Amino acid sequence: MTKPNILLLTIDTLRADTLGYAGYKKPITPNIDKLASQGIRFTQAITPGSWTQAAFPGIITSTYACMYGGCLGRLSPERPSPVKIMGDEGGYETAAFSTSPLLSRTYGYDRKFQRFNDLNPGEKSPKIRGIKGGQALLRQPIVHQIAKLFGQNWRPPKLYATAAELNDAAMPWLASIGEPFKAWLHYMDVHWPYHLEDELTKPKDIAEAWADLSHLHEVNWYGAPVSPEQKARYIRLYEEAIAYTDAQIGRLMDFLDETGLAENTIIVLVSDHGEEFLERRHWGHVELNLYDEILKVPMLMRIPGVSGNQVIGQQVSTMDIMPTLLELAGCRIPEKVLGKSLVPLWDGDPADYGVEVAIGERWRDTSHMIAVRTEEYKYIWDDAKPNEPLLFDLRRDPEERHNIAAEHPDVVQALHRHVEAQLERMRSTAPAEMSKEPVLDEEIVERLRGLGYVE
Repeated sequence: MTKPNILLLTIDTLRADTLGYAGYKKPITPNIDKLASQGIRFTQAITPGSWTQAAFPGIITSTYACMYGGCLGRLSPERPSPVKIMGDEGGYETAAFSTSPLLSRTYGYDRKFQRFNDLNPGEKSPKIRGIKGGQALLRQPIVHQIAKLFGQNWRPPKLYATAAELNDAAMPWLASIGEPFKAWLHYMDVHWPYHLEDELTKPKDIAEAWADLSHLHEVNWYGAPVSPEQKARYIRLYEEAIAYTDAQIGRLMDFLDETGLAENTIIVLVSDHGEEFLERRHWGHVELNLYDEILKVPMLMRIPGVSGNQVIGQQVSTMDIMPTLLELAGCRIPEKVLGKSLVPLWDGDPADYGVEVAIGERWRDTSHMIAVRTEEYKYIWDDAKPNEPLLFDLRRDPEERHNIAAEHPDVVQALHRHVEAQLERMRSTAPAEMSKEPVLDEEIVERLRGLGYVE
């Protein structure tokens, strides 16, 4: 029997409630909705991390961020490698196409991929930004009108390759490589700053984009207010970025149909985390947010031979993606993998999945927050305030506003056992020496600064 191809599509920062099939008010995701109708959609998929570096060890290695020395440095070689098993034992050709500086060779994400592509737009800010008062000038339309007279476009630089550029890099490889293949494509366009830079040609729009960058920096680092008008603008930009990404997902699906690859290709589409729109007085994905606007993510699977338009409401984790793909590829699942195969949920007895909790965490060298989620409750423990846990009834209080920990000490005690188990996982896998964060070149630092990860 021919092994299936595997295509993992990850979309950075995509909220679960912004998709058409989830009831979003605007039809901005027709292609993702179509993919969902052809496959299986998981309505309670939970990410193990509140930001990119904390989420992706779970997706790629099925281990938690806090394990093996943490997630801030290079991906530890001690973590399991499902990609290696697929390549060495399953006969798969493996490749990754990454647009994020945090998911790059620098951070060890090329590990065990036979081909790894760091897609970097290589753009720099206009020199005027570096002079005193330059940033204020860039927020003035007249400056860009003058620049345009000299054939210059002083728009903000791209911080990541676009979805179109990502597809352009990946599709020739997909068309030329022998089957079976396992490919991972990471799309960044929905991540702040949301702007579609190639469309910034009018002086007014360029000036507004620079103003957006300045304002959101003040919001996220210094608590500046966001007016209703600014909130509406940022959400509109976010929607436009989603619509653009969706169109490129549609382009990729058309390519698979035209080349005949669709017939034997498993497609997984998932986000690493969501995005906060001031639900907790922040914008973006502040690491301290372990609420569902961040932890609940869209996750879809289209599998040849499996009926489409299936909806699975049972809670699952993105930690389960790799063990599921290993089973579908006919490969062994290594012992270190902590997720569970999802195959029983559509092909067998759902009780065989047997996972009642999902864990999401915020991990740093100096602090640790852990959320334990069941379908009924969310429990949040913070090592900075260990005696002040939070407990929410997700069915009665889906917005997680009312802490009921004092009223349900039995539930707190039961869920705290999972916190203790998580802390033991961290301790038992800790290396003798903590790995150092990689030395970053100036270009990566500037990209991370623009994305809001460093001040």
